[in-house]
Amino acid sequence: MSPVHFIGRAPELEKLENFQRSPKSRIAVVYGRRRIGKSLLLTQALKGRPALFFEGLEDRPKKQQLQHFMFQLRLQTGNAGSNERPKTPDSWKEAFLELFKVMEGKPTTIVFDEFQWMANYRHEIVADLKYVWDKFFAPLPAQKLILCGSVVSFLIDKVIKSSALFGRVNTELELGPFKLAETAELLAGKGLDEILEAQMLTGGIPQYLQLLTEYPSIQIAMQDLAFTPQGYFTHEYQRIFTSHFGKNPDFEAIIQALARHPLGLYREALIEEARLSPGGQLTAHLRDLASAGFINAAIPFDKSEHSRNVKYILVDAYLRFYFSFIKPDLKKIRSTQSPHLFAALSQTGRFHAWMGLSFENLCLQHTNVISRILGFSGVAFTAGPYFSPTHKDRAGVQVDLVFNRADHVLTVCEMKYSRRPVGIEVIAEMEKKIGVLEPIAGRSTFQRVLIVRDKVSQQLARSSYFYRIIEVRELLENRSER
Repeated sequence: MSPVHFIGRAPELEKLENFQRSPKSRIAVVYGRRRIGKSLLLTQALKGRPALFFEGLEDRPKKQQLQHFMFQLRLQTGNAGSNERPKTPDSWKEAFLELFKVMEGKPTTIVFDEFQWMANYRHEIVADLKYVWDKFFAPLPAQKLILCGSVVSFLIDKVIKSSALFGRVNTELELGPFKLAETAELLAGKGLDEILEAQMLTGGIPQYLQLLTEYPSIQIAMQDLAFTPQGYFTHEYQRIFTSHFGKNPDFEAIIQALARHPLGLYREALIEEARLSPGGQLTAHLRDLASAGFINAAIPFDKSEHSRNVKYILVDAYLRFYFSFIKPDLKKIRSTQSPHLFAALSQTGRFHAWMGLSFENLCLQHTNVISRILGFSGVAFTAGPYFSPTHKDRAGVQVDLVFNRADHVLTVCEMKYSRRPVGIEVIAEMEKKIGVLEPIAGRSTFQRVLIVRDKVSQQLARSSYFYRIIEVRELLENRSER
């Protein structure tokens, strides 16, 4: 197993190893979207330790899940070749008891991977697990259980917050995408431009980045992976929605509506655009998509977390790229063997505009790093875009990034992804946005910050208008704290 998979995961690996060593920690829950590296991390953390791994089957009914569980049990305990096939249990309670019997009182670490698939997204399995754990497994000294899954809302609501396992989960670990520093480490040998491009195209998803390492350049990789009939990214969209959300059409309707509006939609506009019914089910769907990292629910900093002025924005890099460039050209991709589709696309104005928005999303992904560069990481803050909360205006007035700090300072950031030095004209753009914020700023001090891909003009540098000009290289050189 290549150690490259564990670049950037040292804090998470240490947390799992501490869980293994602690006699008081018995149950851990690990979650994060697919392709994020959960299974590989668990394998590494349990290397050299007695462990049994069980993985659920994607989109299969309970009976098949139970059959697969028993097959995995026989395979790992040396009975896979036996001619005798035990009866498939009727319940998970019976299946877990079979697991306990073969352990013969020897404590080990049990891992249930893609737990939501095993459960068919239902609570029943959690109640059965709680009963068997309390009565049989818990009395064993040093017995450990790790539940892992990619549907974050299920792991949080049905496991961590469930009445059955409430208070029994000792360790909770969420895996997120790589930041620029980790991406640079994974893509060792690549220049800054390629590292930045890889981050914006993949969103820092480790498995996507790993695919890029197999090619001599990012451009060649994207051509092969996204613009050929059998390319990985050509078909990843279908895999994402089958894996995360089954066949529920509402999720796709939400994503497609948000893809058509890169600056986001308020709830009422989203309902209209996606042709959905309002109500609790929509709320649950939006929460599921947000917890999986596909969308962001942005609230203006001057509103409370319970405000109805929520704007939903598609932030997943792959999905935004797919809807912008792959899906519109699927017919061409499937019918041509041209090796130059991505090269031609990358020279277009719409691609440069897309990269500009992606650069803003990249900066939003690095707010902790930016706060450290600016010297206020020790001050409590909230961070995100600011937009005028006007439901009739779908675009609204938006400020790229605002830090609302507890020390009564508003750090307002303008982000520019340009291959040419950013000029003095950016000052007028910033002043316009400051004008939007002034009526709600109260007595707060404004701190103006510019984040750029590379350099600024000498005229802008001499103006001293901005408190700080951050080059993207600084984000790469600073690791985020997790």
